[in-house]
Amino acid sequence: IYIYIYRLSHINIFHKRIENDPNSVVLLRATFLKTASILDVPLVRITYIESPDAVSVAEYYSGELVEFVRRVLEIIPISVFKVLSEIEQIQTHKLKNIPMRFEAKDLKEFAQLDLRFDLAKLFHQVSIFTEGILVMEKTMLGVIQVEPRQILEEGLRRELVRLIAS
Repeated sequence: IYIYIYRLSHINIFHKRIENDPNSVVLLRATFLKTASILDVPLVRITYIESPDAVSVAEYYSGELVEFVRRVLEIIPISVFKVLSEIEQIQTHKLKNIPMRFEAKDLKEFAQLDLRFDLAKLFHQVSIFTEGILVMEKTMLGVIQVEPRQILEEGLRRELVRLIAS
């Protein structure tokens, strides 16, 4: 139970960091690879003594590592949909419709530059989240190959279903 609580606290730290700084998503691949390399040390020792349990131990720890990666990455779809909700709120409730014709003196009023700047920042955040995942390549975590794009797609589907259901 202690290890589970310890892992959850680390996942919460990752989630807070990603929510506060979307650029940190790019750093996750290196973190996951470093974690996988840490797990290699005990596996090398088990393999060295020619234990018959080496394969099952490698599969177990690789599965745990993949689950950790999924739990860390699950915040990205949640954050993406949160940002998309903010974009939708601005576009539907705050931006005024621009009439077909208006006088040049009213241009500043209809431009709504502050709102458009906020929209640009929000769209940039979404692009950073997705770019961070798409930059990650197929990665071997122990004996399991992980496809970050697939994890992102699954997370987006899961979050979309959750939002529609609620």
